[in-house]
Amino acid sequence: MELLAVILLFYASQYLLAMGEEVFEGAELAVLPCHYSGVIPEVNPSVIWSRHDLKPQTVHLRRKEDDFCGQNQRFSGRTSMKFDALASADFSLSLRNPRLYDSGNYICSISDGIAEITVTEVKLQVKASPESLTMTMKVLKGEESVLLPCQYGKELEEVVTVKWSRSDLNPNIVHKLGNYPSEQNQLYEGRTSMSPYALTSSDFSLTLKEPQLSDSGIYICSIIDDKEEIFLSDVQLHVRASEEFLTVTVEVYKGEESVVLPCQYSKVIEDLVTVKWGRSGLNPDTVHQRRERDDLRGQNQLFEGRTSMRPDALVSGNFSLTLKEPQLSDSGIYICSIIDEEEETRLLDIQLHVKEIFPTWAVVLLVLMVLLAVSGGLLFHFRHYFISVYKVEVNSGVKSVLLPFKTTVSLTEDNTTVTWRNNDGRMVASNRYKDDQQHRQYKNRTEMKKNYGSGDFSLTLKNPTVRDSGTYSCTVYDDKSGKIRPNKQVLLKVKVYKVEVDSGVESVLLPFKTPVSLTEEVTVTWRNNSGRVVDGYDWWYKNLQQHKQYEGRTEMKINVKSRDFSLTLKNPTVRDSGTYTCTVSYRQTGEILAMKQVLLKVKVYKVEVDSGVESVLLPFKATVLLSKDNTTVTWTDNPGRVVRKHNRRLGFLSEVQHQRYKNRTEMKTKFTPGNFSLTLKNPRHRDSGIYTCIVSRWGTILAMKQVLLKVKVYKVEVDSGVESVLLPFKTPVSLTGVVTVMWRNNSGRMVDCNYFKELQLRQYKYRTEMKKNYKSGDFSLTLKNPTVRDSGTYTCTICRKETILAKKQVLLKVKGEADSPIMAIDFGSGYSGYAFNLKPREEGGETQLKRWGKELGLDSPKTPTCILFDRHKRFLKFGYEAKTAYSNMRGREADNYYIFDNFKRNILDIYEPAPGRGVRNNEKIFFFSKSMTRLELFREVLRFLKDDALKTIKHHPAGGEISASDFTWVLTVPGSLKDLTKRLMTEAAVQAGLVGEDTKDKLVFALESAAALAWCLKPPPDGFITQNHSRTSQDQPPEPAGAGTSCNDPAGGPEPGETRVLLETQNQDQVAEPGETRVLLETQNQDQVHCKMGTKILLETRNPDRKRYLVVDCGDQIYRITVHEVLEGGALKMLDKDFRRYLGEKKIKEFLREIFSHGVWREYEENFPSEVLKIMFEFIHLQHLDEDVQISCPDTLRERAQREKDIETFFASVEGASWEDGVIKISRDKLRSFFDDSLQRITERLRDVLNKNSNIGFIVLVGGLAESQMLRQFITDQFGHQYKVLCPLRPQEAVLKGAVELGRNPELVQFD
Repeated sequence: MELLAVILLFYASQYLLAMGEEVFEGAELAVLPCHYSGVIPEVNPSVIWSRHDLKPQTVHLRRKEDDFCGQNQRFSGRTSMKFDALASADFSLSLRNPRLYDSGNYICSISDGIAEITVTEVKLQVKASPESLTMTMKVLKGEESVLLPCQYGKELEEVVTVKWSRSDLNPNIVHKLGNYPSEQNQLYEGRTSMSPYALTSSDFSLTLKEPQLSDSGIYICSIIDDKEEIFLSDVQLHVRASEEFLTVTVEVYKGEESVVLPCQYSKVIEDLVTVKWGRSGLNPDTVHQRRERDDLRGQNQLFEGRTSMRPDALVSGNFSLTLKEPQLSDSGIYICSIIDEEEETRLLDIQLHVKEIFPTWAVVLLVLMVLLAVSGGLLFHFRHYFISVYKVEVNSGVKSVLLPFKTTVSLTEDNTTVTWRNNDGRMVASNRYKDDQQHRQYKNRTEMKKNYGSGDFSLTLKNPTVRDSGTYSCTVYDDKSGKIRPNKQVLLKVKVYKVEVDSGVESVLLPFKTPVSLTEEVTVTWRNNSGRVVDGYDWWYKNLQQHKQYEGRTEMKINVKSRDFSLTLKNPTVRDSGTYTCTVSYRQTGEILAMKQVLLKVKVYKVEVDSGVESVLLPFKATVLLSKDNTTVTWTDNPGRVVRKHNRRLGFLSEVQHQRYKNRTEMKTKFTPGNFSLTLKNPRHRDSGIYTCIVSRWGTILAMKQVLLKVKVYKVEVDSGVESVLLPFKTPVSLTGVVTVMWRNNSGRMVDCNYFKELQLRQYKYRTEMKKNYKSGDFSLTLKNPTVRDSGTYTCTICRKETILAKKQVLLKVKGEADSPIMAIDFGSGYSGYAFNLKPREEGGETQLKRWGKELGLDSPKTPTCILFDRHKRFLKFGYEAKTAYSNMRGREADNYYIFDNFKRNILDIYEPAPGRGVRNNEKIFFFSKSMTRLELFREVLRFLKDDALKTIKHHPAGGEISASDFTWVLTVPGSLKDLTKRLMTEAAVQAGLVGEDTKDKLVFALESAAALAWCLKPPPDGFITQNHSRTSQDQPPEPAGAGTSCNDPAGGPEPGETRVLLETQNQDQVAEPGETRVLLETQNQDQVHCKMGTKILLETRNPDRKRYLVVDCGDQIYRITVHEVLEGGALKMLDKDFRRYLGEKKIKEFLREIFSHGVWREYEENFPSEVLKIMFEFIHLQHLDEDVQISCPDTLRERAQREKDIETFFASVEGASWEDGVIKISRDKLRSFFDDSLQRITERLRDVLNKNSNIGFIVLVGGLAESQMLRQFITDQFGHQYKVLCPLRPQEAVLKGAVELGRNPELVQFD
């Protein structure tokens, strides 16, 4: 069966082809073609048509016959395939009555039950025919607004959502009634509105402000309730250019050879200009561009090879455009303009209409309307039978919630199994489960109806909490026939009561009053996110063991009669933000009687200043009665360092003040009337963060407040190649006497100074000029010939002896040349690969990766770091091909070849030579008694990857003729480079032809961890792996009830149906509400972006001190742990690092040695090393799984073992191993045991690093082994309660894609 899956993968890789189909709404039929010429599986063959943007995703499923059980209801009764589809291999899909909202990408795939292979992808575009439109609106560009009408004639009986959309946009939402800003297409941000009385008047008309040419299109008005989306009307909007521009309309029939769009320019062209033809509504919008010659780099691919202009256009002033083979999709407004160095001048707008010769839609329209009326009536009548997800919403604190399920199928108790499961497939309840099968989360909390006569199997869930939110599926099995009856899904949403207060208030009340009748013998416990006891009461033991964070700060009402157990929390801080859970239970049995959750958000007062100001005030006033004896006021920063401490009796306690704040703070010493404000002098960016003031007496807190300080850095941005750039600094401080003025870069190295010129960094020699105007206080710095390497934060400090008088920071960004494509090579311990981006940085463009292993039926972003040479040390093969070739060698044949595997560490670990010795580039690396020098090996690796990359790009649509010298090359490295290692890698790159002796500046080194983190901070277009988002569905959007976009989902997480990352950890500085969608990160290039899943990422941090990220690079051989800090401007600085080798491969060898006895295995290992490699190779691919696996046993090993005794007897005494038909089966528990030690070591190392770095907010998992559910779950279980655990959807690709990002933005990484 697994061999069949491999064959399927091999064949399917040859047939994947993207197609496009266009059809008008009103057509009788749309056919989506899919033809397969591979091998049809003999067992369990099935063809799946799906759309990944829908939920459910299934459009049509064909097994032996059509299976509509999981079909998306919008396609109900409208899809069909040929009856002999599997026999004829014609998988084409017929879609009847195509509608506008049917537009999208349809995936055709084949499966054998184990592997699912994509055969083709069809892009269907359903266009509105003029005859089918409800209304057409025309408006001139520049009008104040336009009204798109939509009326609903029926009375609304329940709350609905009104949606306006455009099917040709992504996202397609124009407006939703309510607050849905994250879903709206940004083109319409702030420009749409509806009447506030829309729902009561049923007038859903949309007002669109300031209509633009790009707003032209078809707008669909619909309403959505809990059951379905109902189409109301569509409106064709034509936004025309103002009459002064729109002078020409051109009409042409589809099928004509070409059409000319005229544009004349009567003035004399004196300077060099660019002529641009654009089209509104496209991205990119360039149709054709001419400067001295055609410049088509930014051309929209729709017009590739179809446009031309006269050769003498710039001389004659005739800028007319010839468009070949006009298509229906070419209709639109074309803009002719000229661009000089100062501005773009618009010359002419042309409306092009491409028409069909014989329109037939009028005939079809009547048939369509009849069918729609009939099917619409039927769907409405039977709508309850088509609801795929029923929604239930309750408040936290209710006694129970009912998840309804009633089937019309006739059932018998003896032959029926009914099972309820949650998002993750965990069993919630069943009529036939054993106690150990029900997940512990639901123990003693469920009751299921078992009415086989009426088919009622509704589920009651007691004491629901936010953690219970999600989609629950009820499945009915017919045990006799083995068939699955129609199932049902219920979406449960448990809402949390929210309390919001400002930091500095005296106390906050978390309310809880239960309606449940109680006795005295109860235990009441309040816990925080992490399960720590906040407060509690036991009728026998009275107070429970309280966590020290809450000691002396809580008061709980204990009134069993009134059933009021509300909690008062004194002096709340941001650290207290999060979800609090109160549980009331019987003491003797532990049965939960009542439970409620409350979300607390403590807001921080914010102060924002510019770097360079003389001082900043952090305010705090409190009505506290002060004692003359021992009242103490303490200001601390986020890591807990003392900023200033003052005692009423002893005065300023300077000895406890942290060195960073020496001579920089002032407080009023009389503290009247309760004024505890702090003045911080010369604030700089690193001072940004949360400051806490505590007023206490004899250890008792009297008042507390937190203030968030943000120090902004002045930014300067220039292009590489300018003559110079000015970094301004003018201080208002009066300067007298001798002062020292010094400019430093990111790393604290001297850039310029009024004294000590000999300490200036060599990089800045003869390139700086500093003003020295002591009277005006102007000490601005001029940096000559700035390059990308100069990007970063520069700090100017004025001091007299040890006293700082003034300080300012300036962020410099030097933009590099836009024309250099990027090629990144990740030379890994276990696997290597490359990625590239051929587009200029300004144009963005998608990073491409080479896919490896197709000859083995694989599709991997990397190939094994394995290289094969012949007996003369001439290169033969690399990667999978090298492993396969060597593994296929028999007996002593392998002795004639050189093979090196997993040799990265041998190359990069170069130590400083002894005095008098040179660089040890010629030191040899040994593998199976064969040796080659470091330089030879690394050179050949780079040469192969370079040559293979150029071959790949030659066949790339944007590639063509391109050479190695055109690229900037990025090489990934595990840590900061030693000079000797850098020299070796550079020399190997020159010899391999990546760069030349005179172009070494085009070779860039990128930290692997920084590259991975840069990709995660971008964020990745595919988002992050969730608990409900398995590797097998990585290209699909999250489930509607997805709990988040990270590996862990702490209590109080996001609500079902929304995709978000919450920073709700026990120690966090600020929490996001369930109603918010935020990741608190910081990068350089953008203030906010949207990732593929629609999650809005706010990249301006609200927690300036929580900027550190712990990156765990889980390679297949070695795991590396690094800590990075995000500096001002988004640069990443590595603070800590560590690495360890896994024990998995060693454990599998010990396991095999245990099975076959020491003598058999040792002889086999010595005589057949190539076969041992093959076994290890197979194991590496299986170690990602968390299930029973099997490894092929080579014939030579079986024959050698059978000479000792029967093969099956070897397995009798080995736990977790068995023999079956030539394969070695390994149980899931045994497979896990291979990694127990490694996982424990990872945990220990992580704890060590986390203890050293208290300012970490995220743990980011990347690398090949991060795909393992076992590893991700283990890390999440250990650390998810305190840190946010993130894992990109394709973790093995993170380093490669991030390396390309760093090549395009080298200023993102700071090397010390």
